[in-house]
Formats: sequence, structure tokens, C-alpha cells
Amino acid sequence: MVLPPARLALAGLRVVFIDDGGVLNDNEVRAPQWRRLLGEYLSPRLGGTPEAWAAANIGAFERAWARYLAQMERAGDIPGIEAWTREDRRLWLIDMCEQVGVRVPDEPGEYAVEAGSWVAERVRADIPGAIDTVRWLHGRGLVLHTASGALSWELEPYLRGMGIRDLFDHLYGPDLVDRYKNGPHFHAALLSDSSAQAETAAVVDDSEKVRSWAGSVGLRTFASLAEIREALD
Repeated sequence: MVLPPARLALAGLRVVFIDDGGVLNDNEVRAPQWRRLLGEYLSPRLGGTPEAWAAANIGAFERAWARYLAQMERAGDIPGIEAWTREDRRLWLIDMCEQVGVRVPDEPGEYAVEAGSWVAERVRADIPGAIDTVRWLHGRGLVLHTASGALSWELEPYLRGMGIRDLFDHLYGPDLVDRYKNGPHFHAALLSDSSAQAETAAVVDDSEKVRSWAGSVGLRTFASLAEIREALD
């Protein structure tokens, strides 16, 4: 049998790196659930109403996002992403406590991570067909890793809640390779850390810019899980 060109190009595929937001989960669906669940978690533990916490998170998130963008611009790919992110989560929780008017808990950084993990595991924002396609790819014997701008410990509860954590090997975010997802260096680091070969690996990412970065280091790219499934099926 002669394979068509598209299938022939994928015949040696061994590894797939998969983005989270926009590929596994819909961020537009996730955001309002995140705020609601955060209020449900923090209100009975720290005081204030669930609605007050949800509202406080809007401004706190915007300020945290601004700090993150500034840090990426300033730091590039220098070491220290894990420590910087944990410190920023501490600032995020303190910001919300001040808005709601409650006492800041002991160890606010750890408290923020615990709250985020509780919320993430309960969010249900998976893109239709994503879970099934991840199972299908795994069933074909492909090694699956994430390739996200979120950190590994932020990704894990989402995948656990989706019931697919065990189908992934490494949950790659900036912390595991100490590189921000803001250029080809991120994907080069994923290849190096995972010992994957670019010619037998692919990236699934909804961002055209990110796909161009991945392509520049030799990775095949797809805009969605539906697209890679169609190419392999």
C-alpha cells in the first residue's frame, strides 16, 4: 500500500507535545468557572463572600498577568521561573485578601497554590473531543507531553480532573525546563529534556506564532487535536 503524502510524513511520529489552553481546554469557558470555584474555596476558609472573592480575582489576575508579561520581557530565558512564579502566586493571594478585607493566611504562597489546585481539578472546560483524542493518540503508542505556558503543578490538577493525567509523561511548562514559552528556545528545551527527536515529534498548539517557533526547530505542527487526529487516522 502506498501512503498519501500527509500520512507518509507522519509515519515515523513517536512523540506529541500538546498545549493546554486552546487545545485541551477552552479558556473562555474556564475563566468564569475558575472565579466561581475560587470563591467557593476561599469564602468558608478565610471569610468574605464567594462573590467578593470572584470579583477580587478579576483585578488580581489582571495585575498578575501584567507582572508575568513584564517578567518574560525582562528575564527572557534566564533561570528562576519556578521561584518567581511561586512568589507571584503569593502576591496574587495577598492582593485578593486586601480587596475582600480579610486577614492574609499564614504562608500565603503555599495557600495560593493549594487553592489553585483545588479549583483546577474541579473546572470542566475541556474542548469537545479533546479527551477522546488524547486517549486515541495514547492508544496508538505515542508518547504524550504537555507544552504549556502554565507550570507543571498547575497543569496536573486540570488533567487529573479530566481523567487523562496518566496518559501524559512529562507535564512540560516553563518550570521543568526553566524557559518561558516565548520563543523557539522553549521547544528546543522540550526536545532536549525529553530526548525526543524533532523529526519524529509534533506540537499541537492553537497559536500560529507558537507553531512557527516549534516549526523553526524542526517540529511538525498542528493547530488542534482534531487536525492531528485527521492526519493520522
